[in-house]
Amino acid sequence: MNVRLQLLFICCVASLSLSAQTSTFQEVYDIMQQKCTGCHEGNSPQGNLDLSGNMTEVYANIVEAVPTNPSARAKGFRQIRPGYADDSYLLHKIASADWDDRYALEVADGNLMPPYPLEALSKTEMELFRQWVVHGAPFDKKVVERSLLEDYYENDKALPPSPAIEAPDPSEGFQVRLGPFFLAPLEEIEVFSKHQMDIEEDVEVHKLDLEFNVESHHFILYKMDEQSAANTREGLRPLNETSFSMIDNQLVSAWQDATSYSLPENTAYRFVKDDVLDLNYHIKNYSAEGVLAAEVFLNIYTQPMGTAAKEMYSMLLPIDFLGLFQGRRLGSSLVIPPDGQEHTFSDHVWIPPFGGGQSFPSEWHVWQLSTHTHERGVDYDIYLADPSGQKGEQLYEGYFNFDYVFNQGFYDWEHPAVRLFEPLKPINMGFGGGLIHEATYVNDTDRTLRWGDTTDDEMMLIFIHFTDGPVPIVGVEETDLANTNAFKAAPNPYQGETTISYTLQDRQDVRLEVFDLLGKKIQTIHNAPQAAGSHAYPFSAKQLG
Repeated sequence: MNVRLQLLFICCVASLSLSAQTSTFQEVYDIMQQKCTGCHEGNSPQGNLDLSGNMTEVYANIVEAVPTNPSARAKGFRQIRPGYADDSYLLHKIASADWDDRYALEVADGNLMPPYPLEALSKTEMELFRQWVVHGAPFDKKVVERSLLEDYYENDKALPPSPAIEAPDPSEGFQVRLGPFFLAPLEEIEVFSKHQMDIEEDVEVHKLDLEFNVESHHFILYKMDEQSAANTREGLRPLNETSFSMIDNQLVSAWQDATSYSLPENTAYRFVKDDVLDLNYHIKNYSAEGVLAAEVFLNIYTQPMGTAAKEMYSMLLPIDFLGLFQGRRLGSSLVIPPDGQEHTFSDHVWIPPFGGGQSFPSEWHVWQLSTHTHERGVDYDIYLADPSGQKGEQLYEGYFNFDYVFNQGFYDWEHPAVRLFEPLKPINMGFGGGLIHEATYVNDTDRTLRWGDTTDDEMMLIFIHFTDGPVPIVGVEETDLANTNAFKAAPNPYQGETTISYTLQDRQDVRLEVFDLLGKKIQTIHNAPQAAGSHAYPFSAKQLG
């Protein structure tokens, strides 16, 4: 099935505005002249790396240059690999452990430079070097204000960073790291970053584990189409540089809250070794004084190609989806007047047959549903459409909490519910079927709101993950928490509500399910990795109807 048809998810925001001053490479070059040329000049520079020439000569000597150090070459490092700070050998050579221990040198990598007793680089200088690389190592552009880094490292204005997670063992998968990049007080940014996976063979992806800043609006993982990948530069790209190329990108998954996803048994995403990822991150610094270092850690867990019976597909379905095929603008009907009243928008989305070799099955077997608005969204519901195009069975209630365990009485637009269906839900997405999604907004501003790029504008769309047929059932060995002392439900028996609680000794995959007296599963409360410690979920049969 060809699912390359993908919609542009324009979810925000202003690009970083920098004053027309000295380029960042000029600042990096000046640091090297001051602190590195003592060992890297003359006829026999250390490491055969001459940093004493003019800017053009030094740039040519370091960007994409292969190090002479055998250990660095074996790891695939370049002296500077634009867009890939972790693969840039010079960053490892100048980085002190108290700045970022990810760059710690192994014995075979050589010594930290400049060598003692010469003056080491300051944290601000190290970060200036890294920001130049993260933004693609441009020759003549300014990518960050040094004063912003000084505020973060020297003037006590650093906000709490994103929590890092340990990378998987190479036999289990790999880690993708985006950033860090820095936001001034009250700044809002959306960026993209092309990422070459450098994997040696085709793989299936069965689990995704993500951490990012609490201030995040979204992170979206895409695969780029071949033409876009070939024509897109490395390093961070602002929204205004990438919007048109995103039309051809293929969605993998999206996060509006830091969490992990284990795909249903016998399903997986498929990554071909030549696939190139596109990382899309939108974040706002809500502090009026602090500087925010924005960063994403994504663990991608893999298995051999052919392990899973079914491929998992993903799409974004916005309001006015069908209008795109009639030449109408995306989100054109989303117009919210500034009257402080509730306004509900309803949209019927189904997938018509396509020509030109593109085809979609009429029946989707849905695993995951979630929704997206900006801050004036107050409710979001999804229903099956009956043959007459009217609302049928409700599949998604926007008032549920993030884990879709209980009705919390309000729609959390920043962390909307994610509903998982086990077994997968078969839905006719062709003619006579589809979904009806309804979103409600209250515009308490002094201007009319429309579909737009920032959180001051609005959006209305569904995230949906599905297979193109039923998933074969396979045998699974499970640990039954109900038979351990760590698991309990109290009160038990109960009349109104009980609390299910348990304790994990270490991080592990957890599937918590509720069955009736006849052995029929009536609800999946949790199905994802969890950290060690105590966990509790309120449960009431009344909420099941």
